[in-house]
Amino acid sequence: MKARDAAQNDSMRTILRKLIADCDTLLGQLSAEGSRRYRHTARSLDRQLQQTRDDLDDLRYSTKRRARATIRRADTYVHDNPWRTSAGAAATGILVGALLVFLMTRK
Repeated sequence: MKARDAAQNDSMRTILRKLIADCDTLLGQLSAEGSRRYRHTARSLDRQLQQTRDDLDDLRYSTKRRARATIRRADTYVHDNPWRTSAGAAATGILVGALLVFLMTRK
């Protein structure tokens, strides 16, 4: 009986060692696959972030350019039409003042 038990124990040890070795091999393969996928995902995310930064830089540049052009047009208009601009500012001031007086006297 002891010989048979010893043989079974040796057989179980061999099976367990093989199972452990197979698990180690499988974990190594999974680790390599996971690392590859992680690197691929990280590179993809870096590319997307860089593209977003570039798009924001382009947007900032075009917004500044359009704002400067609008300011130049407004400046040109004011210089070309000083009386019209002054009259418009005065009319706006009178309307705002009248509205404030109306709101403050209303109860």
